[in-house]
Amino acid sequence: MFRTFSTVAKKKFTVGKFLVILMVIDALLIVSLLILSLFPQFYRKKDYFLESTFTLNMVLIGIFLLAVLNYVLFSAKNKAHPNGTLELLHDRIIVDDQVIPADDIERLRLIGNDIKGDFRGFISRGIRNQMVISFKDGSITEVNFEQTSSNKLRDKKDVLETWYNERKLSESNYLNILRNTNYY
Repeated sequence: MFRTFSTVAKKKFTVGKFLVILMVIDALLIVSLLILSLFPQFYRKKDYFLESTFTLNMVLIGIFLLAVLNYVLFSAKNKAHPNGTLELLHDRIIVDDQVIPADDIERLRLIGNDIKGDFRGFISRGIRNQMVISFKDGSITEVNFEQTSSNKLRDKKDVLETWYNERKLSESNYLNILRNTNYY
């Protein structure tokens, strides 16, 4: 049984995205100055262009360090809260109190491999896992859940094998879970 978590709305504009945009702009400026220094008509300004690239390189390193610091300090901060349980059984899936029989499910996809306590640039909370359930009527349900070192999908091999044999879980998804690689 896994704990489920509420979905948090993703922000369109974040500090991390802004820093990435600044890094791309800075890198483009450096490349353009280096290209301009190759043209003979800019021979008199060649030294100025090359000196400017040094300054821009230092700015790029500073922005990169800020981006890394932002990632380490704020990536693990997720405002998701536990809101129920998820149980994956041989013949059904139970999400909170809702029982979903295997006959109603067309496809099952597991996304994640985020284990609580693992180091991923930060100490993971283990809640970046998702189960996508596609129903035969065309509707889709997404459930975010937590994996811990003592409660992993990989340890549910017999249940996963049942879902794979019924052609509800794809072969690549099934094998990636068993190999403990990122699964999509």
